[in-house]
Amino acid sequence: MSLFPRGRRSRSALAGLAVLPVLALTACGGSSSSSDAADGTTDVKVVLGWYANSESGGFFAAEEEGLYADKNLGVTIQQGGPTVSGTTIVASGQAEMGIGDAASVALAQEQGIPIVAVAAVYQDNPVGVLVHKDSGMKSFADMENHTWVVQTGNTGAEYMQKDQGLTFKTQAYQGSIANFLADKDLVQQGWPTNEQYVALKAGVETDFFSYAEAGYNPYNDVVFTSEKYLKENPQAVKDFLAASMQGWADYMGDVEVATATNEQLMKVNPEQTSDALWYAWDKQRDFIATGDGEAQIGAMSSERWSTLVSQLTDLGVLTKEIEPAALFDNSHLPTVPSPAEMPDAPADSY
Repeated sequence: MSLFPRGRRSRSALAGLAVLPVLALTACGGSSSSSDAADGTTDVKVVLGWYANSESGGFFAAEEEGLYADKNLGVTIQQGGPTVSGTTIVASGQAEMGIGDAASVALAQEQGIPIVAVAAVYQDNPVGVLVHKDSGMKSFADMENHTWVVQTGNTGAEYMQKDQGLTFKTQAYQGSIANFLADKDLVQQGWPTNEQYVALKAGVETDFFSYAEAGYNPYNDVVFTSEKYLKENPQAVKDFLAASMQGWADYMGDVEVATATNEQLMKVNPEQTSDALWYAWDKQRDFIATGDGEAQIGAMSSERWSTLVSQLTDLGVLTKEIEPAALFDNSHLPTVPSPAEMPDAPADSY
């Protein structure tokens, strides 16, 4: 089974918060306006936070259903990856939209990179740790004095140490959970939509604990754009969000849409497998259709952004004063509710 592990950057809201390239600071004055085609279509390029998978399914669903075309948008979706800096690409005007996490938006603004969040797909952050089900660890407290396999600069782990007072050693996570699978005393960084499934396929049952449960809950899969583009193209942003959030509603609530979308995802990213996509499709909905996301997919609140700024400041990730209200603008976000009922995944799909 070939899956891209989530040993990665800002999307996890816990690593990859290294200083962003200075290029973004000097390039943000470049072209950031949509190019209008002869037929009146507005071109919008979107840079994903990672490779195409179920986590980006709502955007591909909007494309598959023709929702972007209905808004006269010519949307191009570019895959991300470990060497792709969406904040730099968007700030420099090489793309109109990017997908990242809330911590990345805050750090970018601190560095003078003018991007702003306009939606947050994941209301609850699905980042946390896995333990072997038979390890005896039934809470975060039980993980004290164990070795945690986490990325360098993992702010979720740092939060557990500094805010929750846990003591533990760390081992660098290199993108493979092989060590964890062989050693039930290890605590493994992961997502319940990815690493947990990899472990299950390897015959290891695990329990997942999210950092959100402990109070560290940054928005994830945040849609952001540059301040310049938002100011000059408010209608394009509004139309893109309207189509995208409807795409997410359809992807979560309509198996036929999800089936067609997953087939497209496997074409775009051949490393994906059908069972992995369906597993993630099923599990990720708990993190999207919750809280404010039940009534409005992509919702954001001042309270959540203020809490994040305070936590990142306490952790020493942010060293300058940041105004939380400047990090997001939800005025262009449509009111598209999550599906009232979530269908089961197709039989034997994973």
